[in-house]
Amino acid sequence: MKGLSNRFLLCFLFLLICRIGMAQYGLEFASHNKEADKRTSLLIGARESLSFEHKLSIAFDLSFLPFQQDYFGYIFRLITEDGVNIDLMYDRRPDQDKHFKLVVGEDFTPVSFNIPPTQLYYHWTPMRLELDADRRQVYFVCAGKRYSYNLNKNFGTRFKLIFGANAIKNFQTMDVPPMRLKDIKIEDNGRLKFHWPLDEVVGNKSSDLLRKSKAETVNPIWIKQQRSEWKLQSTFTLEGQASVAFDQTEETLFFVGNKRIVIGKIGGTDLRTQEYTNGKLLLVNGSQSLFDPLQKKVLNISIDQKIVSVYDSIARTWTKQFDFPAVGTHYWLFNKYFSRSDTSIYMIGGYGHFTYKSSVLRYHIPSQSWDSIPFTGDEIFPHYLAGMGQGKDGVYLAGGYGSSTGDQMLSPRVSTDFLRLDFQRRKAFKIHEFSAQFAEMVWANSLVIDDNRKAFYGLIFPNNKFKSQLQLVEGKLKGTETQFLGNPIPFDFHDIRSFADLYYAPKSKSFVAITLFYDDKTDLTKASIYTLMGPPLAAGQGMNTVVNPLTLRYILSAGLLVIVLLIGWWLFQKKRARERLSAPQITVDKAVGSQTAIQEQQEQAIQQQEQDRDQQHKVKAFAADTMPQHTAGIYLFGGDIQIVDGHGKEITKKFSPLLKELLLIFIIYTVRWERGISSEKLTELFWSDKTQSSARNNRSVNIAKLNSLLEQLGDFRVTKKSGYWCIETVDKIYIDYLRFNRLVSNRKSFTEAEIRELLHIIDKGGFLFEVDYEWLDHFKSEMSIQVLTTLGNFIESLLVTENAELIIEICNKIFYFDEINAEAMVYKCRSLLQLGYHSLALQCYENFCQVYQRLYGEAYPKSFKDSLE
Repeated sequence: MKGLSNRFLLCFLFLLICRIGMAQYGLEFASHNKEADKRTSLLIGARESLSFEHKLSIAFDLSFLPFQQDYFGYIFRLITEDGVNIDLMYDRRPDQDKHFKLVVGEDFTPVSFNIPPTQLYYHWTPMRLELDADRRQVYFVCAGKRYSYNLNKNFGTRFKLIFGANAIKNFQTMDVPPMRLKDIKIEDNGRLKFHWPLDEVVGNKSSDLLRKSKAETVNPIWIKQQRSEWKLQSTFTLEGQASVAFDQTEETLFFVGNKRIVIGKIGGTDLRTQEYTNGKLLLVNGSQSLFDPLQKKVLNISIDQKIVSVYDSIARTWTKQFDFPAVGTHYWLFNKYFSRSDTSIYMIGGYGHFTYKSSVLRYHIPSQSWDSIPFTGDEIFPHYLAGMGQGKDGVYLAGGYGSSTGDQMLSPRVSTDFLRLDFQRRKAFKIHEFSAQFAEMVWANSLVIDDNRKAFYGLIFPNNKFKSQLQLVEGKLKGTETQFLGNPIPFDFHDIRSFADLYYAPKSKSFVAITLFYDDKTDLTKASIYTLMGPPLAAGQGMNTVVNPLTLRYILSAGLLVIVLLIGWWLFQKKRARERLSAPQITVDKAVGSQTAIQEQQEQAIQQQEQDRDQQHKVKAFAADTMPQHTAGIYLFGGDIQIVDGHGKEITKKFSPLLKELLLIFIIYTVRWERGISSEKLTELFWSDKTQSSARNNRSVNIAKLNSLLEQLGDFRVTKKSGYWCIETVDKIYIDYLRFNRLVSNRKSFTEAEIRELLHIIDKGGFLFEVDYEWLDHFKSEMSIQVLTTLGNFIESLLVTENAELIIEICNKIFYFDEINAEAMVYKCRSLLQLGYHSLALQCYENFCQVYQRLYGEAYPKSFKDSLE
């Protein structure tokens, strides 16, 4: 057992060191894709010049971003005190044989070279500049080659070093290649003097590890921040109910609309459009797109019509047309994957016509034939909204929403199953069930499988909110451990009008999230592309995830010391064991050893419990808005009415549409007017076409049915008082509408705790926004005004410097009720900037402008800068 413990410690140390060595950090430079004053600069010695005695060495690691428009610019400029400049620049002109060039003064030196594209774009390339003041020589080292150049004149030994944009007088330049940089090391006479890892997450300064000297940055884009914050690469609209396909090899996205296909590269700034030459592609309900990696073609699939159409990118035509308009679909949001082994597409699940599917279908591409594949083993839960991904040991299927019978009317629920599907044996194996904290979460369409780490990645979200969020989660293929990675992605979820997917780009080492939202009124789909650099950081992680090289040196030293101590301890124990062979065994020693072992097990159990509680806290924090906080209750915020009985079980489906509307009108009239509704008004609204006697009979029968169902909530019923029908003992159960009214009624000021309770109430969404009754419009409008006035007044009393996160939360709730509230947009942007989320602030402004343009038909009149002033 002790030997195992020793080996465990050694393996743990080794894995820790390996993980540190693979850490990703550095500084990305904004380039030609930004205005000149928004490009990135790194200045070393800006305030006080650096100096060296005889020999200077400057080393750093460099890479370029792929698929950018323009790569011309200065990588660095070294400027000496006597005005000599030594520059490394990238000359993108196609007539140039070598693109990296070393410049001294106003002359090109013979030092020029190339770096292979794959190395340049997807790996770090070490480089080093050397100056020998005594010999007046310049050396440059890259890719194992050492270049030299004779200066033929003396130069000063004090200097400034600028990477990227440069505003120094007489040396100004704003031409910056789209590059990444890390680990700048400066040596003086062979002795390391400065080391800037560039491993910051936020801020405009980078610290040297040795002397704490500060390098200054302008418009920095920190790589570690890109491992924890999703970056919005692009957003655009496309005609029709669009779908998406991904070519993993070329890292290319294809968005299929009914008039054109939009093509984008991961990490690229441009989108290409190809208009179809043979007219519209008549996209039908439930169709999805997939990339065929063997034919290098985009496919569009309709299971209902048993049609797979293939896109010819040369002719810009589709091989087959769909029947349109189609009569609905049985296969909304089905899962799919391409099988190279038999050149087939496999499709699982789907929803339509009040039915969930669990069937497995196959389309064989060479023969263009369809068939159903029977599966044995564990049950495949009838579902949609599941995640599926392919690994070397099979296909994995996570979760979904459906019902055991497939009938939407019979107990629909979220599945927590995690399955492995063996398509060769046609057998399903249930690996485990996700923990109860995931019971309210559904999945984006695809999983990313990492066979090396025996892990999978997926995007989860609650399906009971319109303004939802996608959260990246990592799980184990053979274990139940999960953790959240990165920050959430905003996602508008409206069931079959919404679609989300997850891909992995191996060359860019990035995760790619796609969101699609179809507006059937305009027949347009809004598409968004998000990227997250890998390996991603756990949710909530930030500053201390990557260990810097100096710390690594201490860890390695400590590791060697631990190894020496373990060996010494092992030799000591071995010697003691030999001595014990001739000594009598003492029972007390065994008891003490047993007690120690028990204590160690207890300590390990406590540590594991703490880790479990920490993970559960993260999951609960994300899912809190989907879990009722009261036993019996009626909830009117979040779309439609939701009724929960005394055991915490939702019973809304037991109420017919008429009974739900009656319950709504009794609650709202009781709470709002504090008296209820008259019989005459009920007759006018519900039974105006009937005689007085018939209307009275209908009213009595339906109120009796309603009270019978309400008994499941406890002491809560409809009764008649002073000539008005109302809810008796309205305080006996929790009603979010009642609590909201009591919080805001005749109030001009609120505590932070009261505001947070209000935010919790409206966190599920707007007030009955999915319910459309003519009598309800006045109350909905009144509620919107109350929310906007209350939150708007409170937000004005908060300081952005002290309450940025609370302000963002309040603004998000304001947007539930008024998506073009300019004041909320301004407050949210200011708060995001205060927290250092510059890209998210700009994204918030751009999203606002898009909604403003769509609603008013004109551009928002203020720029981002003007809006914040």
